[in-house]
Amino acid sequence: MRIVTQLLTGLVFLVVGALILIHFMPGSAVFARRIGVPEMIVSLVAREEPSAGPPTAGNRRNNSNGPLTVVVRPATEGKVNDRLNAIGDGDAIHSVAVTPLVSGQIAELLVHPGQMVTAGDVIAKLDDDVEKIAVASAKVAMKSAENTLTRNQGLSKIISRADLQDAQSAVETARLNLSVAELNLYRRAIRSPVSGIAGIVSGQTGDYVTVATPIVTIDDRSRLLVDFWVPERFTGLIREGQEVEANPISRPGKSYPGKIMAIDNRIDIASRTLHIQAEIPNEGDELRAGQSFEVVINLGGDSWPSVNPLAIQWDSKGSYVWRVDKDRKVARVAAIIIQRNPDAVLVDAKIKPGDEIVIEGLQRLRNGAEVKIFGDKKEDPEKVAEANDKKAATP
Repeated sequence: MRIVTQLLTGLVFLVVGALILIHFMPGSAVFARRIGVPEMIVSLVAREEPSAGPPTAGNRRNNSNGPLTVVVRPATEGKVNDRLNAIGDGDAIHSVAVTPLVSGQIAELLVHPGQMVTAGDVIAKLDDDVEKIAVASAKVAMKSAENTLTRNQGLSKIISRADLQDAQSAVETARLNLSVAELNLYRRAIRSPVSGIAGIVSGQTGDYVTVATPIVTIDDRSRLLVDFWVPERFTGLIREGQEVEANPISRPGKSYPGKIMAIDNRIDIASRTLHIQAEIPNEGDELRAGQSFEVVINLGGDSWPSVNPLAIQWDSKGSYVWRVDKDRKVARVAAIIIQRNPDAVLVDAKIKPGDEIVIEGLQRLRNGAEVKIFGDKKEDPEKVAEANDKKAATP
């Protein structure tokens, strides 16, 4: 008796499970009829085969409401955004390491780090006692030569022409000697050749410096030059004046627009790269020479058909879209995704700009199915999904 009870219980569970499976399996009505399930049970639990094709004699009852309503968007044309990323180093638009023109001992420093200087400003002075004496001596010699020339010109009738010419030559020589002495004195002052901001001063008062000793570096960083290198395959795609974005590595999220200012005239043989120089503004003085940047250049790519992201469908054969032809019938078109953007997807497909591509009402579409495009008769857009749901629920 116990075995019979267990067998009956198992049979009941088996029947209930089969009924549940038939209820949730699409198209189970055909299968249930084939295995001999009574029509009354089939009509209660089984599901008919769905179809989105035009009504025919065999399925007119399943599509009594007419063609499905779909929403379409025309296909357009888009370009692949080919982005070039490179790492570069920034430098001031003008940068000079100031060195003395002559050797000597620093007598006075007139600049401090971070100070803004103008071209021609004196930033340091060397000891100049000897040069000052030389200038004073040259002035005395010149004054004496001029007096001699004046006296000889007054006696031109009684002195020889040669004596007069010697006096004139003495004046010219004295004038040149004075110029040399004044130039030597002028060079004892170290001046900034450019306008900019002074860096850290390397010397101090009392140091002996030569023409090879840098005193301070002056940077004009109102603009920065970013040097970077790109693979040689981009050679024909880059041109002067092209816009770039420079993103400081040390400051994620910050971006500075700029443009390419110079392109090298040859490829580096060792690295197979091309040297590029871009200029970026530094109006807020937020950047410093020597910073590293990620340089981004947007390059124009190939053109491809562009569709709405909602139009892309997938199955075991890959991605595809539904295209509506002039007869209001849909056709499945294979679409290989080239680039996915937030507002459009570029695809490799046999569609052209202007083709109507379905973006809503895709669930029950079949090749050759007749559809009704939303908007043809000014229907309420909120009823599109509701209409499709009713068609799916119709037995």
